[in-house]
Amino acid sequence: MEEIIYQCIGAFIGCFGFAFIFRLHHNIKFAFLGAINGLIAFVIYLLTHFMHNIYFQNFIAMFVASLIAEMLARTCRAPATIFITIGCFPLVPGRGIYQTMLYAISGESNLFLQSALQTIGIAGSLALAILFSSTIILIFKNSKNHPYLLFKDPFE
Repeated sequence: MEEIIYQCIGAFIGCFGFAFIFRLHHNIKFAFLGAINGLIAFVIYLLTHFMHNIYFQNFIAMFVASLIAEMLARTCRAPATIFITIGCFPLVPGRGIYQTMLYAISGESNLFLQSALQTIGIAGSLALAILFSSTIILIFKNSKNHPYLLFKDPFE
């Protein structure tokens, strides 16, 4: 349990530090909110460990982080990209990318292929989660402006 707490603290500090790469130190509130978003994504990733499916774990964690990022963007009047990028930082498969390159250089083609497919799968699940959450927010936003779009009879 102590290790999980250290991992969560590390995820928050890593996201907060990563926010400074995007020059958010001018608005420390955005950096802090982005780091909280990354922490929430990492906690959800850890809580879904019982599924034993790394792709679905990443998808759910990134989906929630993207929804939170979209809400933060609306409330803070800032681009959602800021919060999404910082929020996905703990989920990015950095170790998988490193191992893929290591196996490629070492000439171990079976391990390279296995690692590359897993890394691409994780990155794809993160991208799909962002796509789905952005689409849901867009549909919700459009349905609020035009309520008849969702309930229009297709046979009229």
